[in-house]
Amino acid sequence: MIQIYIARHGETTWNAEGRIQGRSDPGLSPKGFEQSLALLEQMKGRPISAIYTSTLKRSILTAQPIADHLNLPIQKQPELDEIAFGILEGKLLHHFDEELKREWDRFRDHRFTYRMPQAENYSDVANRIRPFAERLLRDHDGQEVLIVGHRVVNRLLIGMLLEISVEKVLKIEQTNDCVYLVKRNGKAEIFHWVDGEIREGLIFVGREVTL
Repeated sequence: MIQIYIARHGETTWNAEGRIQGRSDPGLSPKGFEQSLALLEQMKGRPISAIYTSTLKRSILTAQPIADHLNLPIQKQPELDEIAFGILEGKLLHHFDEELKREWDRFRDHRFTYRMPQAENYSDVANRIRPFAERLLRDHDGQEVLIVGHRVVNRLLIGMLLEISVEKVLKIEQTNDCVYLVKRNGKAEIFHWVDGEIREGLIFVGREVTL
């Protein structure tokens, strides 16, 4: 059986300001650094054999405390970089002009097929992370691994590992302090940690759901 812990990076300065990040690379906020230490507390007792992050510093900085504690290298994977939001990056959420609002609405309604200028859609992201997911399952059978990623990337990766419908994938929620655990042993199981408590199931927007 493989156990895969999937954390989201800690809060960034742009998260705190309500800005869209994508491939932009802001650093962690003070709260984000606290969340990286909370991740250390959660994970330090686990026999983690590998730590994977994206190449973006918010992901790397979140993983650094637990990597230092376990004396493990951080394996930076460009496949885990967040979705590119193109012309929306750096913009304040819900403070768009008419052109940007039209682009956002098209993307929101057709996330797997519509690309905003200079951006990716969900299909692009899924296609680049699928080989990583397959390699993860093949190379780490019988082990526990930690991934520190991003909201959209984690949502799609969890969907692949659980083999759930697109409709459910689009509803998966993960705050900056939430860690998911996917267990794979013939069938897939999912758990989540929030505020030091572990519960079965996914968090969907507004509620918890047991698969």
